[in-house]
Amino acid sequence: MPIAKLGRVDLCYDERGQGEPLLLIMGFSAQMILWDDRFCDRLANEGFRVIRFDNRDVGESTRFDQLGVPDAKRLLLDRMLGRPIDPPYSLDDMADDGVALLDHLGIDAAHVVGASMGGMIGQSMAIRAPS
Repeated sequence: MPIAKLGRVDLCYDERGQGEPLLLIMGFSAQMILWDDRFCDRLANEGFRVIRFDNRDVGESTRFDQLGVPDAKRLLLDRMLGRPIDPPYSLDDMADDGVALLDHLGIDAAHVVGASMGGMIGQSMAIRAPS
């Protein structure tokens, strides 16, 4: 699979088909291969250029093992109690990864589909880079 070198992060990605770009973003801790090949092929056969990728810290993309594993429950509790949190990266950072991948591929605009947390990343992409 190709790797896009995007500064601090390298993203492993896959693409198939031609036509309107369609970026598929998988959810928390899930690799891009959970977007089933048959599903991706079907979308490509319908005229889309289907792009899927491993988010940072997943699959073959850049891993930040040296930062440790965040305690998700603790972060959620801190957020709910209004305590400051300092995660190693945010959904906005992950949205910027998606935009950077599209830029790397020479794509100005794309349809974006996300599963679970991937939907949140996609919404953040739309807010941060509406064009």
